[in-house]
Amino acid sequence: MATHKKERSIPKQALEVVRAFGGYTMVVTPALNIVYLSPDAAALPIVSKDKLTHPWLAELAEQAWRERRSQSPVVVLQRFDDLGPIEQAEVTATQIVGRFVLLTLADMTATRRVEQVRHDLVSNVGHDLRTPVAAVQVIADALDVARDDPEAIARFSERLKVEAARMGRLIEDILVLARAQSPDLERFTPVDLVEAVAEACRHQTTHAEQEGVAVHVSAPKPARSVDVMGDASALVTAVENLVDNAINYSPRGSTVAVTTGVNKAQTRGTIRVADKGIGIDPADQGRIFERFFRSDRARSRRTGGTGLGLAIVKNVALGHGGTVTVRSTPGEGSTFTIELPLVDTPAAEPRKSKD
Repeated sequence: MATHKKERSIPKQALEVVRAFGGYTMVVTPALNIVYLSPDAAALPIVSKDKLTHPWLAELAEQAWRERRSQSPVVVLQRFDDLGPIEQAEVTATQIVGRFVLLTLADMTATRRVEQVRHDLVSNVGHDLRTPVAAVQVIADALDVARDDPEAIARFSERLKVEAARMGRLIEDILVLARAQSPDLERFTPVDLVEAVAEACRHQTTHAEQEGVAVHVSAPKPARSVDVMGDASALVTAVENLVDNAINYSPRGSTVAVTTGVNKAQTRGTIRVADKGIGIDPADQGRIFERFFRSDRARSRRTGGTGLGLAIVKNVALGHGGTVTVRSTPGEGSTFTIELPLVDTPAAEPRKSKD
């Protein structure tokens, strides 16, 4: 409710100021009776029978009233688990016109989430870089000691290349993820998913041969283009990450099937990458698209994975107004599906991940 029957008890000028705050705003009496409630605040579970009933907010209002002589607002950054979409807010309680308390809530949920993601990213990057950097330092010392041993120098040099490549992959994946999270829509052009998938699979040819895994690519029949608006390079990278992941988790002699098509409604292009590998534990399936999450850390170390591949896939899909899903059964394999709006259908708004 935008207004309240008791608003008339607030002086007109004060009411105009209160309304100007917008957002989550309310005015209460010292007895916690509601005098004004903004539409956003009215949607929160904080009021019952025209009275402020949320215990924490009520206590803050009472504190502001007790300290009214100081004329200073009470400002608190508070976490909530009972205010619906608001998980964290900066709450200000101020005594106004000598007989009311104005409460305003500035929703900080998204801001704090971004800060947490940034903190986690820096922490994880630091941790993942520490190992190869330490290895490079050890190898450099070993090369210095073995300067007169050509065989040792060759061995250490190869190891140095491996660690340098490991750092390079991590840095490149971080840059790709950053671009995926903030796509440049002005660079979007029509992209044929059939061609993008074919290019991504060509990039994985050597890897598949080394692992003894066949990659079978199929397109719509009869042949047709599957055009979406997007960044061709980002889409190729997303598919390449899915194929790379499927190869890494598949046994020798098995096949990874990559299929391009359209959904039944003919509104979205689809890309499916299916393997007959080890599958994903149900407990991990809800987390595999998180940055740096690895369900099998030992295998990830052996394959040189950075833990960012599926996070990149998710953010590329979201940035193109699409989705990515997974179906997996331990011991039987996994199927990842990307769906993207076709160019001749209304596209979903590009989104950013909350992770």
